[in-house]
Amino acid sequence: MKWGNMTAPVPYRSLAIRRALQTHTALWHEHVSSETTSVQYGVLYFLNEHGELGQRELMDLTQLDKSSLAELLRRMEGQGSIETRRDGDDKRRKTVTVTRQGRELFEHLRPAALRVNEMLTGNLSDTETQSLDRLLAKIVNDGERAAS
Repeated sequence: MKWGNMTAPVPYRSLAIRRALQTHTALWHEHVSSETTSVQYGVLYFLNEHGELGQRELMDLTQLDKSSLAELLRRMEGQGSIETRRDGDDKRRKTVTVTRQGRELFEHLRPAALRVNEMLTGNLSDTETQSLDRLLAKIVNDGERAAS
């Protein structure tokens, strides 16, 4: 049975959430990049939007935990798309900036990333899209509280 043909509620929603993630990943690999992940793109997006950010600010924007973001930034710095450095005023604070190479990569991937976003939510009304955003945020926030 296809997920789209289901009319009854899914008794074990984790499967539906997992399938939605698989759908996103497949579309991303097919239409955007098999080398740059959507999470890496998200980091580039926020750095392009906000400029230099502290690692903590970037963690909040990307909704990644500290260790996941640190590993991701290490890989991205090795690829040359970002630079990290200790803040001159607060040595405990690490700042992240996008490089010229990272900006070029972001601009190259952006049209395809927007198309994937449209593929995923294009059949939803504005109200449904707003509900989806609200419900996803609630699931994430409630899940984080439960894990604490």
